[in-house]
Amino acid sequence: MARANHLISVAAGGALLVSALVPAGAVPILLPCPFKLLTGCPCPGCGLTHSVCDISHGAFAAAWSANPFGFLFYALLVTCLLWPSLEGRFPSLKTMLRSSRALIWAPPGLVAFMWAFDIARIANK
Repeated sequence: MARANHLISVAAGGALLVSALVPAGAVPILLPCPFKLLTGCPCPGCGLTHSVCDISHGAFAAAWSANPFGFLFYALLVTCLLWPSLEGRFPSLKTMLRSSRALIWAPPGLVAFMWAFDIARIANK
C-alpha cells in the first residue's frame, strides 16, 4: 500500500509540474471528447485540463470559466502529492479516513454533482 501511495504521489507531482510548465492555451487536444462529438455539448470533464493549467499559472478566473471543478481536482492533486508525508506525520489521519464513509461516498457524489452542474450549464446556454 505504501508503494502505491508513493506512485500516486509521483504521478500527482508530475501532473502538477506539467500544468505549471504548459500554459492552458498550449495544451494540445489529443482526443476529442466523445460526448461533445455526439451531442455538441461539453461533458462534465470538458475544460478540466485547461482549468488545472490555468490554476498553476494563477489565472483563476480563466480556470473557473474553463471548468470550476478544476479547483477540486487541483486540491486533490496537491493532496495526493503530499499524502505520503501527511500520512507519516499524522498517523491518526489515515485511521480516521479509513473508518469514515466519506471515501466511499465522495467519488460518486462528486461525479453526480458534476453531471448535475453540467446539465444546468447546458440548460442555461
